Amino acid sequence: MNQERRDQIVRMVNENRVIKNQELMEKFDISIETVRRDLKYLEKQGYLQCVYGGAVLKQSPTGRVELSDPEIKNYEEKDAIAQEAAKLVKSGDTIFLEDGTTVMAMPRHLREIGPFTAITNSLRVAIELSKIEDCTVILPGGRLYSQRLELIPLQPEDNLNLFNIDWAFIGVAGITETHFTDYALGERGYIRHTVIQDSSQTVVLADHSKFGFRATLNMAAINELDVVITDSKTSENYLKQMRNSGIRVIVAKGQSAGDVDE
Repeated sequence: MNQERRDQIVRMVNENRVIKNQELMEKFDISIETVRRDLKYLEKQGYLQCVYGGAVLKQSPTGRVELSDPEIKNYEEKDAIAQEAAKLVKSGDTIFLEDGTTVMAMPRHLREIGPFTAITNSLRVAIELSKIEDCTVILPGGRLYSQRLELIPLQPEDNLNLFNIDWAFIGVAGITETHFTDYALGERGYIRHTVIQDSSQTVVLADHSKFGFRATLNMAAINELDVVITDSKTSENYLKQMRNSGIRVIVAKGQSAGDVDE
C-alpha cells in the first residue's frame, strides 16, 4: 500500500512540478506525519525535493522537459496563458523569458511577431527560440546550473543591465493575497530581482493552481509587478484583489473581451 501511494505521489510531482502536503493528506486520507515520511523517502530516492508545505520536482541532470507534453498538469490552461502573453510582444521589442513550463510554452506563439530580441538564461527556452527565424537570442553566459539547464551569470547586474527590456515574462510557484512566491534562492533569485526592477513591464504567467499556495520565499509584493495572465478557473476573489492593487489582469480562454482588464 505504501509503495502504491508513493508511486502515485511520484506521478503527481512529475505532472505538476509542485505538490502540497494538504493535497496529499486529502487525496490519500493520511496524516501529515505519513505525508512527511513519504516525501522524505522519495527525496532520498531522488524523485523530488522537500520544501515548506510540500515538495517540488527534482529534475534529471539533463533537465529534460517536454514543452508540449499534454501530460503536464493544466497543460491546456498553460498554453492558453502563453498564447495571451505572446500577444503583448510587438515587432522590435526586447523581452526576457525565464524557465518554467508556462513561460516555456511561449516561443511557439511568437513565430509571427516579426523581428524581436529575446534574452533568456534558460538553455531550454533558447533552443525553442532558435527555431524562430526573426528572433535574436541572447544568453547572458556564466555558470551552468545543470538541473534546470540554466546559465547563472557571473555578474548578473552587469550582464542584464546592458539591455532595455520591454517585457519580462516570469513564472511563480504560488500567489498569496499579498505576494508572489517561489523557491528561487541565491544567484537565481538575484537574476529575477534584477529583471523585475529593470524591465518596463513584468508579466507573471500563472495558472489557477498557483493561487492560494505559499512557497518558501516572497519573490515580490502583489503591487510590485505589472501584469498577471491566468486562466478562467482562477477565483474571482483573487482577480479582484490583484485589480484593486493596480495590476493589469488578463484571463486566457473562455472569457469575453469585457472580462479582461486591459
